[in-house]
Formats: sequence, C-alpha cells, structure tokens
Amino acid sequence: MEIKRASTGVKGLDERIGGGLPTPSVILVAGEPGTGKTTFCMQCLFRGAKLGEPGIYVTAISEPVDQIHKYMASYRFYDRRLVDEGLVKFLDISEVLMKRGARKALDMTINFIRRSDARRVVIDSITPFSYTFTEPQEYRRFLHEFFTVLKAMETLTLLVAEFSPEATTAPESYMADGVIYLYLQQGETPSTFKPGLQVRKLKGTEHPKDILRLGFTREGIRVLE
Repeated sequence: MEIKRASTGVKGLDERIGGGLPTPSVILVAGEPGTGKTTFCMQCLFRGAKLGEPGIYVTAISEPVDQIHKYMASYRFYDRRLVDEGLVKFLDISEVLMKRGARKALDMTINFIRRSDARRVVIDSITPFSYTFTEPQEYRRFLHEFFTVLKAMETLTLLVAEFSPEATTAPESYMADGVIYLYLQQGETPSTFKPGLQVRKLKGTEHPKDILRLGFTREGIRVLE
C-alpha cells in the first residue's frame, strides 16, 4: 500500500525523502537551542494550511503565543490570514502541564485536536513532559499512549525535543516514526556556524543519511545544493 505523504514546505527536502513526511506519523524534530526547530515545524504547519489542511501549534514552554507570531512574521511562509481563518490554531498547555501533570495536558491537547479536525500538529516541546515523571518506564508508557492516539487521529505530528544528536538513547528517538536532527556545526572560524539537517530515521522511506546544509532566508528554511 502506498504511503501517504505531506509536503514539508522546505525547499529541497521533500524530493530527498520520497515526496514528504509519511502521514499519519509522529516525527521527532530534535536539536540544541538556536538550530531552527520551531522554524522548521512552523514552516511545515503553514505549508499544510495553504494546502487546506488544518494545523495546530501546541506550546508547552510558557512562551507567549504573541511572541511566537512576532518571531514567525519575519518569514514569508507565515500568513496571518491562515491564522485568522482558523486553519492554523494555537494552544498553550504549559500551565496545565506544570500544575496538573502530563496526562491532563495530554487530554487537553487531544480534545483540542479533535475539535479542530487538525491534520498537522506541532508540539513544542515534548521535553517539559518528561520532567513530570520520576520513573523512566512511566514516561515511556505515556509516550506510547500519546503516539498511538495521535496516529489513530490520522495526524502528522512534529514533536520538538531539546537535546543534542548525541542523546541517542532518548526514548522519543526509539518510539517516533521518524527522527530529524537540526545542527549548528562549527565553520571555518570559531565565530562561524553552519546550520544543517540530518534525517536519522524515517519509516518506509529511503533517505540520505548525511547532513544536509541549510540556508535561512525570508522564504524560510531551504536545503542548499
């Protein structure tokens, strides 16, 4: 059976991964601060909205939604009209997560997705969820439940995680359908850095394993030739 795919909106990436990201699926988008994780996910979210696919951005990091709008407005892929029309919606679960725990935050997120009939979901980030568990096995069970429900709703979910590529034993990496790492690698001089992207895992998809060089422009992220 042919795998349904969703365009990322990142120029030069879709053709390298069989036409887009498999859907339904949960894709981990990981990297250290400043590597472009949120930009990558928002670009994918707005690409879907322009194709008529409702999307939701879920923030779990207490960053005000109006600040997110401010940061993204510098990119041309960001279209405020899509927000005003309800094709891109925002949900802040940070207070519920910190005060009432991961499962209440999960329920809130799932209910919002169902009411919105979302096809694409960004959760930024999964890292605060892990802080609410004292036992690793409990966190793994939570992730399994979360991922199962998301895929049952036929969504493409991009799950942001705040850790370096060296964290290869992270449970999110094992359990997700795909893993994409974003990098800032040292350039020719100590003061320069080169952004990059590596697809570590993508089920049902042939993909390059090397690090793809990225460019950040007004249009958004693109893969450089």
